[in-house]
Amino acid sequence: MKNLLIVSGRKMDIHFNFELEDQLLVAMTTGPWRSHQESIAMCNAISEVARRHQRERVLWLDNTAGRPLSVLESHVSGEAAAETFRGVAIAYVPCYPMNPQLRQRLDFVEAVAKNRGLRGQVCLEEDAARDWLVSLPSNYFALCDW
Repeated sequence: MKNLLIVSGRKMDIHFNFELEDQLLVAMTTGPWRSHQESIAMCNAISEVARRHQRERVLWLDNTAGRPLSVLESHVSGEAAAETFRGVAIAYVPCYPMNPQLRQRLDFVEAVAKNRGLRGQVCLEEDAARDWLVSLPSNYFALCDW
């Protein structure tokens, strides 16, 4: 399934595929990545689907390709992820080729996001991500009928 998202006045060419599993949303993204604004737009799209389907756990398998984030972009992306995924646990699995600079940036995004309250984890393997998500207790507030 291809979703059309507009970022900074132009079409974003990221392909989304979503699967629902028990209490889990599996989001798969592919395509050319151009900017941290696209990262934020992807977070927003995935979060919206998780909330619509009442999933408090998200497994994001990302196979987008592009340049590494700058330090500033990493910081902004981490803050945005924490805000966007508030109340949702997310495991992010980069499926693209990893190098030390990319890993360093991902670790920084994760640290910023966790510092802002994100319940999230970067995992290099899908099985590790699934294990981490399953190990989490249910979100108490998601169970309350306000």
